[in-house]
Amino acid sequence: MDATLTFDIDDVEDMEVFREFAHKVASAYDNVWIRKSSSGMGFHLKITGASEYDETTGRMVVADKLFRAEDVIALRDTEDEECRGRLTGDIGRLKVGLQVGRLFGVKSGKQAGDWLPIEAFFRDESIVDSH
Repeated sequence: MDATLTFDIDDVEDMEVFREFAHKVASAYDNVWIRKSSSGMGFHLKITGASEYDETTGRMVVADKLFRAEDVIALRDTEDEECRGRLTGDIGRLKVGLQVGRLFGVKSGKQAGDWLPIEAFFRDESIVDSH
């Protein structure tokens, strides 16, 4: 089974610690995207495939990059910043053959931010708040 490599970082209180984590992920992988979580207190990171601009819609189209689901769980498990509740749930889902790594766009009636290339976040962190 394959899965997208995503990270869910809840309740970021220290932006310097989060920034270090984001830089670590961005240096390990190409095509890292970021958005504000629906709570407004955390962030989601997603490793993607290639992206391209769709002239007919005026939007970026971002392809999924798939990894072995077991590898996704193992990678997320090594990161202290990763949401432990989500990780525990995904370990259970993997054991019964269900999809892992899902991130909610809407949770408890609140909308997550738009996905943006992480390089835009590094240039201006406030960009995630405006999307």
